[in-house]
Amino acid sequence: MTPSSTASGATKGAPAATSLAPALSDLREAALQYATAKASRTVEHWADDLNNFVASRGPTTQAIVEGLKAKLLGKNPVWAAVKGAWSGASPEVKLAVVLILILTLLLLPVVLLVLVLVLLVAALVAGIRAATR
Repeated sequence: MTPSSTASGATKGAPAATSLAPALSDLREAALQYATAKASRTVEHWADDLNNFVASRGPTTQAIVEGLKAKLLGKNPVWAAVKGAWSGASPEVKLAVVLILILTLLLLPVVLLVLVLVLLVAALVAGIRAATR
């Protein structure tokens, strides 16, 4: 090998190295654009799913959405969820809940009276047993 052939071989290899850097840069940019586009499509898909979930407007959905809103605002999420469930409920469910509450309020004194009578009888029985010993 002569010095002139070695030098010419080195100069022929140099353009290959300089053309590799722009090619890798282009590849990096293409990969970055692909990843960005894929992430964007995924986020759009999630946003569409969330919008569809919120748009269903059932009582459970309303409770979840209102509870999350209240939590993010620093308010009581339980009360907000109850109000959201009530606003999302159908009129039939609302009527049933109101009737159950009214029935409970009407029957509560009867249940308490029976409980007091049972305790009174139990105290009388215990007193009579203690006196007969």
